[in-house]
Amino acid sequence: MSEDLPHQFESRYRRIAVPYGFSMYDPAATAALEKASRAAQDILRAHGFERILPAAIDYPDTFAENHEEMFIFKDNSGEKLALRNDITAQVIKGYVRQRQDSQNSTLRKFYYAAPVYKDVRRNYPLPREIWQIGCEIIGTGADTHLADLIALCLQILHSVFGYTTATEICDVRPHNAFAQVLGEDFLAAAHRRDAPLLANLLQEHFGAETSEAQQLARWLFYPPLEAQKPQSFAKLPATLRESLAAAEDATAPLLQKLRAESKNAFWQPLAMPRSSYYSGIFFEVYAAGLTEPVARGGVYNELVRRYAPFAAGACGFAFDLLPFAGPGDR
Repeated sequence: MSEDLPHQFESRYRRIAVPYGFSMYDPAATAALEKASRAAQDILRAHGFERILPAAIDYPDTFAENHEEMFIFKDNSGEKLALRNDITAQVIKGYVRQRQDSQNSTLRKFYYAAPVYKDVRRNYPLPREIWQIGCEIIGTGADTHLADLIALCLQILHSVFGYTTATEICDVRPHNAFAQVLGEDFLAAAHRRDAPLLANLLQEHFGAETSEAQQLARWLFYPPLEAQKPQSFAKLPATLRESLAAAEDATAPLLQKLRAESKNAFWQPLAMPRSSYYSGIFFEVYAAGLTEPVARGGVYNELVRRYAPFAAGACGFAFDLLPFAGPGDR
């Protein structure tokens, strides 16, 4: 009879462990999460944003980002569904559904405070349920509000969370141009901002000398503030030089406005957009002492066309709330 006790004990009680990447927050952690969330939402509402709450489950093709990290399953009828891993796409889809006709593109301002879910591998110490706050501006001329949106993002990060930040301003065009010329090897270098690998590619494809390739690769991935282009810039094909020049021209007014408002902002010549739907300028905000960006966003003027045969501008940003709640009980 004693030999049956372990089996009886196991079958009598359910597991108290939480699945990998998920947390049960105690009252103190929950209160910290709620306090940060409410303070950020108060600022968004004061700037005219309306809250929306998208469904936690949607169709997999709603989301373009990292299907391999998506929780995908079938319901009782066999239809394939997914836990949301990106709320921006759902907001755009909701905007399209609510429009009465293709001529009505009144500017709308939405925000959300909800979790997203990513099925990251166990060898990465990352959460799989991520509480986020984000906002979107959609409609005619939405992208012209990007500077105000970045300023709003920085206001929240400074006043609510006490961050000292630096904002990286980027454009998708150089990344896309380099990817087209250099292929998968460049994408691997861009993903890690691996300057030595990029230098090797510049030598192999464009005949740059070792020292000038290394200098150019560092400038592309880690540009010094106010530094002039290195002479080796001329080694790049015309298509790549033109894409970088166009990006610099496009981001210059935004940088000028942010710096006039005493914001620490700089141009990043070559950066990998973390979302495939960015169509122009995008940005990442970094905080002292942290290696990953604390907020990111940008312009995605083509995203509406994925859901309807009409155009509308769109831009937004999002940041994670989990750093302000503590690790939770895993």
